[in-house]
Amino acid sequence: MMRDEAVKQANNVIFEVLKKRIIELEMKPGDVINEKDLIVEFGVSRTPVREALIKLSQIDLVEIRPRVGTFVTQIDLATVKSAYEVKKNLEGLAAELAAKRATTEEILALYDIIERFSKYDIVKDYKLCIEDDQNFHEIIRKASRNEILIDVLDNLNTKTARFLQSIQYVIENFEWFFESLQDIATAIKEKNTEEARKHTEEHTRRFLEELSRNFFS
Repeated sequence: MMRDEAVKQANNVIFEVLKKRIIELEMKPGDVINEKDLIVEFGVSRTPVREALIKLSQIDLVEIRPRVGTFVTQIDLATVKSAYEVKKNLEGLAAELAAKRATTEEILALYDIIERFSKYDIVKDYKLCIEDDQNFHEIIRKASRNEILIDVLDNLNTKTARFLQSIQYVIENFEWFFESLQDIATAIKEKNTEEARKHTEEHTRRFLEELSRNFFS
């Protein structure tokens, strides 16, 4: 049992590290993933490496081609657009639930992110902006206390976050974006479920419209 638990823990660590590298484009679309190199890097057997890669393939971040190799997947614009369309309502639901269930610590964490946004240079710090926007919504998802919703949104987020990194996205209307985050956080703090959902859906809708104008046909 202890060995099985150790393998599972190693699998999770490798999965999270590789997921982060792929989303942040340290590992780029089309890159070959060498299992032997990962075995050496993480100091593990083949099993946890293989299982981590299978998990990554299940969320479309890697492609395993039998007898050929394992590769980082390409970014598909149609999939990214579809992910945003689904995210609009689900992120709204997460915010509605978070308005009921968020802890004081989670609410403070939202305001910490808003404070950091107030100091960013949106061009120079675009990577930090993308990461903290993702962090903001991740806090809300976890505050929903709904494991199915969290899992679905986490998977959608892997598709949208990698896309934003790939285009080095800079927010067009930063004033609106900043105020929108404040509105969402305030609604959650005040336990106003209707406003939390409304502001989050509007935030995601406008963000999708902005991306559609520039990147989606």
